[in-house]
Amino acid sequence: MGQTEKRPVRREDLFQFRFVSEVSLSPDREWAVYAVNQADEEENRYHSSIWAVNGRTKENRMLAARGEAKSPIWLDEKTVLFASGRDAKKEEGNNETVYYRIAVDGGEAVKAMTVPAKVEKLRRLGSDWLVMATADEKEETGPKDGKDSGSLEAVEGEDYHIYEELPFWFNGKGIRSRKRCALYLFREETGELTRITPKYLETVSFDVSSDKTKVAYCGPVYDSVMPRTCGLYLYDVGTGDTKQLVAEDLCDVNQVCFMGNDRIFYTGSTYERVGKHPRYYVWDLSEGSGVQLPYCDRSVGNSVGSDAKFGGGRSVAYCEERDTLYLLQTLWGDCKLMAMDRAGILREVTDVPGSVTGFDVKGDIVIMTAMRGQHLAEVYRLNPDDGREEKLTGFNDEYLDSHKISEPEAFRYESKNGFEMEGYVIRPADYEPGKKYPAVLEIHGGPKTASGSVFFHEYQCLASDGYFVIYSNPRGSDGRGEKFADLTEVFGGDDFEDLLEFTDQVLERCPDIDGRRIGICGGSYGGFMCNWMVGHTDRFAAAVSQRSISNYLTKCLYTDIGYYANRLQMGAFPWEDFHKVWSMSPLSGAHRAETPLLLLQSDEDYRCWMGDAVQMFSAVKRRGTDARLVLFHGENHDLSRSGKPKNRMTRLRELEGWFERYLCPEA
Repeated sequence: MGQTEKRPVRREDLFQFRFVSEVSLSPDREWAVYAVNQADEEENRYHSSIWAVNGRTKENRMLAARGEAKSPIWLDEKTVLFASGRDAKKEEGNNETVYYRIAVDGGEAVKAMTVPAKVEKLRRLGSDWLVMATADEKEETGPKDGKDSGSLEAVEGEDYHIYEELPFWFNGKGIRSRKRCALYLFREETGELTRITPKYLETVSFDVSSDKTKVAYCGPVYDSVMPRTCGLYLYDVGTGDTKQLVAEDLCDVNQVCFMGNDRIFYTGSTYERVGKHPRYYVWDLSEGSGVQLPYCDRSVGNSVGSDAKFGGGRSVAYCEERDTLYLLQTLWGDCKLMAMDRAGILREVTDVPGSVTGFDVKGDIVIMTAMRGQHLAEVYRLNPDDGREEKLTGFNDEYLDSHKISEPEAFRYESKNGFEMEGYVIRPADYEPGKKYPAVLEIHGGPKTASGSVFFHEYQCLASDGYFVIYSNPRGSDGRGEKFADLTEVFGGDDFEDLLEFTDQVLERCPDIDGRRIGICGGSYGGFMCNWMVGHTDRFAAAVSQRSISNYLTKCLYTDIGYYANRLQMGAFPWEDFHKVWSMSPLSGAHRAETPLLLLQSDEDYRCWMGDAVQMFSAVKRRGTDARLVLFHGENHDLSRSGKPKNRMTRLRELEGWFERYLCPEA
C-alpha cells in the first residue's frame, strides 16, 4: 500500500491540538501529573483534563476530565488533588473552588474540600493550605442618612465602574481598581479563610519553605498608583507574624523561591532603561541579610513566542537533594533549563533547540513540558547530569505525522549594526525551486521576547497557503543581553533598520521570493512595527497589524502598563517632550501610508487599547489607502493564543484573506 499523502496545515486544525502543561512529579518520583487542554468547536471553548504518566513504563492514563479538571497537586505518592466544577454551584456570582482527590492507580474522584474563593494558586502548608485569590479592597460609600435607595440605583459592575487607581484595568483580568491578588491561610477542617498579606498589597510571587513553616512573598503596596518597586516579606505560619525583609523602595522584587528552609532566591529589577535585566539575590534568614549573586545578563522565564501553547508551568524551582536552583532562561531563540549552584554559577542543563515551557525537579529526575522540533509541547523526562531527554507523551504525534509541516531554517549573519544576527525562513509547504513565491515578514511582540524554531500555527498556515514565512530577532529582542534589548528613545529606528536589513538578507538567500510581493504581519510591538513601516517605507505590498500601538501620546494614559512602561520606551511623558513621543508614534507617519492595512483588535485588550487601532484605521482610511479594522468582542491581548476558538479561526481567516488579496492577485 502507498503512503497516505500528507495534508496541508489549516486554521481549523486548532481543534486537533492538545496543549500539555502544569507538569509535576510525585513525591516518590515514579509518576508525573499534568494538565491537557483542547479547543472544542461546538462549544467554542477549551476543555481541560488531568493525566498522569509513569516515568518508568511510560504509561499514560487520564485521571479526570468531567467539570474541567485542572490545577493538579500531589497529596502523597499515589494521590492527586485537583480543582473541578463537576458539582459546583451554578448560580451567578458563585465564589468558591471545589477540589477532589483521586488515586493514580484508579478509582473514582472523591470530593476533598471547598475553598470559599476563586482560587488562582494553591500550595500545601502541612494540614492547612496557602491560597492566592482576589481580594476586594473597596470601601463602602453612599448616603450617610441611613436611607437605602434599593432598585433606584444603578448596579456597580453592571451599569458602571469606578476607577480610583492606576492601573484601573489589567489585560486578561478586567477591571482591577481596588482589587488585589492576596494570600490566605485556609484551614481545611473548619473551612476558615484568613488573609495573611497586608491590605492593598498585590502579590506578585510567593513560595513555601521545605518544612512548610514559612511563606515568602513579594508585591507592591499602594492605594492610588501602583509603583514599579515592591518589597520582600516573610510570614511565619506558626506565629502568624509577618516581617519585611527587603524595603519596597529598593527594586521590583520578583521570582521568589525558597532554597530549603533558610534561604530565599529572588530577582530584583530597576527600570532606568527598557530591556534591563533583573539582578539575582539570595536572602539568608539565619544571618538576616541578603547578597547579590554574580551578574547574569538574562531574565528568568520563557519569552519564546508561539500561538500553539496553552497553560502554564514553573519557571524556577529548588532541588534540596542537590542544593541546586533550576530556572528557565531565553538564549537567542531557545528557552533552556539552567542549573544554578550556591555561588550563583549557572550551567545549561538542556542543549536541545526549542522551548522548555514548564518543569519540576526531584533528586536526579527532571520532568518538563517542552516544544522540540516542530512538536507542540509534550512531557519529557530529563537527566540533569548529562542532559539526555526521553519523551513520555505523544498527544500531537498523529497530527504532525499526517500534515505537511515546514521546518524553519535558521541562519546567522554579521549585521551592519555590529551584532551577529539570527533569522529564520519557512519555505512553502509545496515548494518548487525556480518558482516565484510571495512572502510574509512576521514580527514578534514585546519587543523583549524572542522568535525561535518552535511550532507556530499561523506560520504553518501561511506556508500551506504558498508563502515563504520569514522572521528574526531585531534589536530589542530577548535572549541577547541588556545592550541588545535596549531600545530606549530609538523605537522605530534601530529595530526598523534591522528588519529591513534582514529582509535584504533573506532575498539574497532565497531568490525564489518575489520581492514585490512581501507582506508584513505582527502583534503588540509587532503591530507597532507594522503601523510604523506603512508610514516609513513602501517596499511591502500589504500589512496585517494586530493588537497594535499607533499613538504613544495617548497609549501611556489609558493602558494597564502604559503609565510607566511607555515612559521607559520613549524616554519622556508627552508633557515632558511632546515632539519626542510623537516622533516615535506610528500615527505621525500615517498620512504617508500607501500600504493596504488590516488591523485586528480586541475590545478588552487593556495592554494595547482599541483606541490605537481606531486612530490608525481612521488616519489611513482618510488618506485614501485601503484599510480594514476587525474588532473582536470580549477578547483581550491574548486573542491569538487563548481567545475563543471561533474568534481565533476568524482572525486567521481575515489575515490569510488579506494577504491572498494583495500578495496573490492571480489567485
